[in-house]
Amino acid sequence: MDLRKKAELAPRRPGVYIFYGEGREFLYIGKAKDLRRRLMTYFSDSSHRKNAKVQALTKEALELDYLVVSNEKEALLLEASLIFQHKPKYNVALKESEYYPYVEITKEDFPLVRIVRRRNLEGEYYGPYTNITLLRNLLDYLQQVYQFRTCERDLKRVKKPCAEYHLHRCLAPCSSGIDPETYVNLSIEPLRRFLKGETRETFKLLEEKMKKHASMLDFENAAKYRDLLLNLQRLLENQGVVLEPWRNLDVVGNCGKCYVVLRVRGGNIVAKLNYSLDSTKIEDFLFHYYIVNRNELPEVVLTRKPVKLKLEAQVRPPADETEVELLRKAIENAKVSAQKLELSIDALEQLKQLLKLQNVPRTIEGIDVAHLQGQLTVASLVVFRDGSPMKSLYRHYKLLNVVNDDPTAIREVVKRRYSKHRAPDLIFVDGGIGQVRAAIDGLREVGKDCGVVGLAKAEETVCTAEGEMSLPKDHPVVRLLVAIRDEAHRFANTFHRKLRDKYLLESIIETIPMIGPKRRKKLLQKFSNLQQIRESSIEELAKLLGSERLAKLLVSKI
Repeated sequence: MDLRKKAELAPRRPGVYIFYGEGREFLYIGKAKDLRRRLMTYFSDSSHRKNAKVQALTKEALELDYLVVSNEKEALLLEASLIFQHKPKYNVALKESEYYPYVEITKEDFPLVRIVRRRNLEGEYYGPYTNITLLRNLLDYLQQVYQFRTCERDLKRVKKPCAEYHLHRCLAPCSSGIDPETYVNLSIEPLRRFLKGETRETFKLLEEKMKKHASMLDFENAAKYRDLLLNLQRLLENQGVVLEPWRNLDVVGNCGKCYVVLRVRGGNIVAKLNYSLDSTKIEDFLFHYYIVNRNELPEVVLTRKPVKLKLEAQVRPPADETEVELLRKAIENAKVSAQKLELSIDALEQLKQLLKLQNVPRTIEGIDVAHLQGQLTVASLVVFRDGSPMKSLYRHYKLLNVVNDDPTAIREVVKRRYSKHRAPDLIFVDGGIGQVRAAIDGLREVGKDCGVVGLAKAEETVCTAEGEMSLPKDHPVVRLLVAIRDEAHRFANTFHRKLRDKYLLESIIETIPMIGPKRRKKLLQKFSNLQQIRESSIEELAKLLGSERLAKLLVSKI
């Protein structure tokens, strides 16, 4: 059915509408108080239809569908859920300047606690956090207090508790006989309260345990709880700003399309988060940050002015001098982010002109190859949007059949990548004209087309299929391409190092005739490189191999 005809048949009721592209790809998801009226703005003579993005959407759309709901609130929540799940091409996207970690508490009888960077629809998440080291240390200290589970083993198959139980770091729901309700009440609920900012309960508990053991002359355990208390306090205080312990809030400052969120929990700033959004309206940011992306919502959200969007929290301007100062810090940081973004956009504009591209290359994918004297060839693919890395989209490729031939490796990566994915605005390759032409050949073989640029390392010469151009090393375009090259190089070398270490480990183990397939499998599951074996004791290796003689033989070989 014609899309306009389907829009005319839409009911005059609240709902969510979806434009689909080829292969039912989600192109755009929107909500409306009146579906018919809203949809007709895409096809009738209206100012909305004249928008360049809307024109591109209606040209690409092949299908239109809609879902009727009871009221506007339901439409808002359904729209947010669908956007979170499908991430449509034409919807405004909230872009992170970094790939932030979260704490996940899994949905199961005995919940598992772990750090993740990708979220799904099932888990319960707290964060995001800025500092991964802070987060790891925080969970380490909290596990010593509340003994929650961090292992990912199948509990039904475990017959005896692991070392974590004997070190009093886990209640061992796998084998101790504890029931789910008790485990959740003792381990998970207090952890939830701490992550929400109710930190005083944990500090009080540690102080009470310290005094109790001291009164019993159990000075070893008293010292343990004292150290835990001091370490936890020091860890949070090292974030730089300490406020009253009852303050739990988010502070949102913006400068144009750049936004900064300061997360304050238990009186401590636990994260400074940077985002960009193709909108200067604070309501749009709050919608995407809290409703679409499902980030943790505190009791209070501070903004410069009241907003119309209804959240299950107080959204208000600062009420005292402390809150005024926090908002000022958020706005200052947003201004710094805006300046960086402006410089990146300027560099992209110049890159468009230099390479004579049709559009500003807002999405650039960089490719680099790494190998060991021509062997164990691997490649990395990094993604930059608006001049900033999008680490969640990075990918690795094994090219073990390619020997000492970078152009062939690049052509292979391009074919594998873009036979399944849309080509970006620009592809960057680490190398000269040979590598650039190899990438162009790969694109042609899969029927795709986009700009390709390379950077020759010796003089940082910019290379295209047409030739080379020399620019000053402090030129914005050169600085941008160097940043992409260095990130692709780092990512490729990290992956190659892991692969090389595993290869060397396998090679050495295979030279020991008394270590058969079963023992070899155990070693490779336990260790990923030679250094880990070197750092292990003979007793630990003997227990794994079932033989002290074999353990000593293995150590002598490495």
